Amino acid sequence: MAIRVSNTASEKWSRAMDARKANDRIAEKAEQLRFVSRVPMLCECSDRACRTIVMIALGDYYAVRRSADALLTAPGHQVGGAALETHTSDYDVRRF
Repeated sequence: MAIRVSNTASEKWSRAMDARKANDRIAEKAEQLRFVSRVPMLCECSDRACRTIVMIALGDYYAVRRSADALLTAPGHQVGGAALETHTSDYDVRRF
């Protein structure tokens, strides 16, 4: 039986990117449905067990996405190697 103990930076980045791709699909759908209120997005932190939902206006989400190295997280959630850039009561933006 093999036991996996590793939790490398690349795995943490992989989790964040998986959440980011899902959020991009959510944003596309919200745009198609003409959402006018905040949209529920997945926290893009490094914690594979995280299931926290972040509520954000679609315009604000696209503003975060203008930068390829920016990630959307729940307040206080971490991404290995990323620094806090913006903090709001609803979400944080972290950047590599």
